[in-house]
Amino acid sequence: MTIDSLKLPIAEKTPHDPALGPPGQPAAPASQDLVAYIALLTQAVESADPGPAAPGGWEERERLRFSTWVRQVYEHPLSPSALAFPISRLIREVQLREAAGLAFRIDVGRARAKPAKPSAEVRATAAVAAAWAIVADALSRSPRPPRERVVGDVWQIVRETIEPVLRPTGTVFPCSHNTW
Repeated sequence: MTIDSLKLPIAEKTPHDPALGPPGQPAAPASQDLVAYIALLTQAVESADPGPAAPGGWEERERLRFSTWVRQVYEHPLSPSALAFPISRLIREVQLREAAGLAFRIDVGRARAKPAKPSAEVRATAAVAAAWAIVADALSRSPRPPRERVVGDVWQIVRETIEPVLRPTGTVFPCSHNTW
């Protein structure tokens, strides 16, 4: 038996393929559109970043970075289709790059003798994934929740996720000099 002798039936085209998601859902963006979209988001966040010497410190800098990202995603017309489909390799690479950057900023923003458990990398990955999921959920709703509520929700979850690695390690008992 040869491969040529195995004739498999060709599926007929249907108006809607269930594998593509529910009817009425936007089509997946083309690869070059997705690359341009991600570059635009990255540029917006980088241009809004006040840098490590930000007034308000590390937490304010991260709040500003995440808030800018959410606002840009929420307003961009490609966002519903870019976030509506299963995560592509490109989107996953972007998320991993964002998580690595956040983990680096966490490590730089804290001074610890003992590493946190789970690590800054694990918490950063969870924070970035949560931010993407919260925005994707908001974009899929009709009507959409107010943008600023989504900004606040994302920051609250991100902060709660990464905050434990920013706390000092161990129990500290404040006391004044020579009290013992």
